[in-house]
Amino acid sequence: MKKNTVHSIMKRYQQTLPHKFKSEPSCTLEQRTLKKVEELNVQSNPIHYSVIYECLSEIDPYFTDTVQTNIDSNNYNDHTAEALYKNLIAQFLHEEIPNEEMESLLNGLLIHISKWIVHSKQRQSVILTDLHAILEEDLPPIVASMLNESVMPNLLSLHEETEELRDQVSKSSNTVDRLKEELKKANYFAKTDELTNIPNRRGFNEDMKQNIQLSVQNQSFFALILLDLDHFKVVNDTFGHIVGDSALRYVAKLLKEETKGRDSIARVGGEEFSIILPETSYENAVKVANNIRLKIANKTLSVKNQKQPLKLTLSSGVAIYQKGEQIETLYQRADQAMYLAKYTGRNRVCGEKDL
Repeated sequence: MKKNTVHSIMKRYQQTLPHKFKSEPSCTLEQRTLKKVEELNVQSNPIHYSVIYECLSEIDPYFTDTVQTNIDSNNYNDHTAEALYKNLIAQFLHEEIPNEEMESLLNGLLIHISKWIVHSKQRQSVILTDLHAILEEDLPPIVASMLNESVMPNLLSLHEETEELRDQVSKSSNTVDRLKEELKKANYFAKTDELTNIPNRRGFNEDMKQNIQLSVQNQSFFALILLDLDHFKVVNDTFGHIVGDSALRYVAKLLKEETKGRDSIARVGGEEFSIILPETSYENAVKVANNIRLKIANKTLSVKNQKQPLKLTLSSGVAIYQKGEQIETLYQRADQAMYLAKYTGRNRVCGEKDL
C-alpha cells in the first residue's frame, strides 16, 4: 500500500477517534454529552448528564448498550434515567472499595475470632479443671461451703454466658465468611460482561495493568489484538437484537476456545473484543488474529425462522507493548491498526507495522 494512501486513511481515522485518544479534539465528550441531552429533549440535570456521559464514553459496553436500547426504543425518560443513574452510582461506589484490602481485613478478623474462641475455651477449661481439683481436696468446712454456695454458682453462670458469647461470635464469623463470598461475587460481576460472560472493559483494564507490571518485572513483552465485527448494525437491523446478542456470545465462545494459558480476552465495546497474548511476538500475534478471522469468516450460522443465513466477518489490529508506555498508548496503536483494516476492505488483519 502506498504511504500517501495510508496517511489518508489515518487522517479519516483520527476524525473517528474517541475524545480520550485525540490530542486536539474538535468536539469534546462533554460537548457531545450536552448535545445528546438536548436532542433527547430532557432536562440538562446531573442525572441525565451523568448517564449520557457514561454512555458516550463507552467505558462499560453493557451500560452503553442498555442506555442506547432505551433511547432506540423511545423509552429513555426521567424514570428510566433515574434507574440507570442509581446503577451507575452503585458501580462507582464499588470501584472505590479496595477489594484486596477489604479481603485482607476480613481474613484478619476471621483469624482473630477463631483464636479468641479457641483461647476462651482453653482458659475456661483450665479454670474449671483447677477448681474441681480444689473441691476434691480436704478443705475446711467453711471454705468448702463458700466455694460451693457462692463461687461455683457465679463461675457456672459466667461459663454459660461465655458459651453464649462464643455462639454469637461464631455466628458473626459465619456472617464475615458470607460477606467475603459476596465481596468476591460483586468483584466478579463488576468486571464481567453480563451478555458474554467474559471480562468487560474494567476487567480488560485490570488484565492490562497486570501484564504491564509483569512485563516490567520480567523484562518481557505482550501483544494486544483488537477485533471488531464488520457491519454489525446490519446484523441487528436484519435479524434483530436477540440474534445479534447470540452472535456476540458465539464470538466470545470462539475466542475462549482459541486462547489458552495466560492469554486473556474481553468485550471492550459494543461489538469490539480484545485479546492479550503474553510473551507473544508480533508475527505470532498476527497469525493468531488471522486464524480467528478465518474461523469467523468461514462459518455460516443458521438463524431460526430465517431463510437467510448469518455470515460474520471481523477486522483486527495488532500492537506490541513497548516498555514504559501507558495503556491508552498501546490501545490507540492497536485501534489505529484495526481502523486501517476497516478502511482497506474489512475482514482482514492489520498491525502497527502497517501504519
